[in-house]
Amino acid sequence: MSIRLNDVLIWCYWHPFRRIVQAAPLRLAYLLARWGGSAAYYVFRQRRRALAQELTDLGLAGPGNPELKRTVKRAFSVLFQNEIDVMLFPKLNAANIGDFVVCSGTQYIDEALQKGKGVMLLFTHFGANQMIMPAIGYRGYTMCQMSAPPMVWEEKLPNKKFTPMGRKALQLRWEHELSLPVKHINIFRPLKEAFVCLRKNQILGIAMDGGGGKERVAVGFLGRTALISGGAIEIAMRTGCVVLPTFMVRQPRGDQKLIVQEPLQLSDAGDHEERVQKNVALFMGRFEEYVRTYPDHYLNFLALRRFMELQGDAPFFKKENRKI
Repeated sequence: MSIRLNDVLIWCYWHPFRRIVQAAPLRLAYLLARWGGSAAYYVFRQRRRALAQELTDLGLAGPGNPELKRTVKRAFSVLFQNEIDVMLFPKLNAANIGDFVVCSGTQYIDEALQKGKGVMLLFTHFGANQMIMPAIGYRGYTMCQMSAPPMVWEEKLPNKKFTPMGRKALQLRWEHELSLPVKHINIFRPLKEAFVCLRKNQILGIAMDGGGGKERVAVGFLGRTALISGGAIEIAMRTGCVVLPTFMVRQPRGDQKLIVQEPLQLSDAGDHEERVQKNVALFMGRFEEYVRTYPDHYLNFLALRRFMELQGDAPFFKKENRKI
């Protein structure tokens, strides 16, 4: 049986490289990730073009603008640092989480929990959004997370042949995610557990910009029309939970800052569809400020959504708003 180069690289990534990352000083691990991202910028030309296209489409930098190259290069580094986070998930605990993430706005969580109707941390695939789970869980809060096992990629990419090593890599990633101090709720299954979580006055984390969900609402975003799932807002409207916009921003040395904002004041004007649309737009308005400030935190996800659109997933932007 022939050995594929890709499988060898995957094995090296999840075995010797993972052990090196877990044994290295934290600052060195993130420094290596930044260097690796800078090198990858020059090696992976197709991805570099894809990220540059996303930045151009955002209207934040165009061809010939020096900021385009700098932002795309930073996006590579952000991606590599996010992968370092995943490698380190099993090493995180209540004693060391402060070395990885500092928190701002947790008083809004405490105030919301006093209302007794549960708290929704509403976020997107912006930056290292998965680090929200240990940042909250290891600070003593009980949190559930709407998520999907990485193995779902076998279903999402039916034309891609996954080797046994490729499947093992997905399983290892899921094992790392399961080590986090939250209860995972599969987003592709009935959402009863999400309502139970809120009824118990716990914290529910939801990323609302993914490709899941059937019903989508059109909202203005960065001068265009984005199609966003209204599922999270519908849960909030049905339960009366407090909705807190939450963002994770990478700091220069590699550690991160968790920002929990003041509650969204959900609109109750109009019919059901109008309320969902207004409330989704309310959150996306806050999120837009972060994308404008840190576009490098979002380019990789937008490139993924464009790729998945070509695989048959729902688009992120209306087709007349972007080139496919």
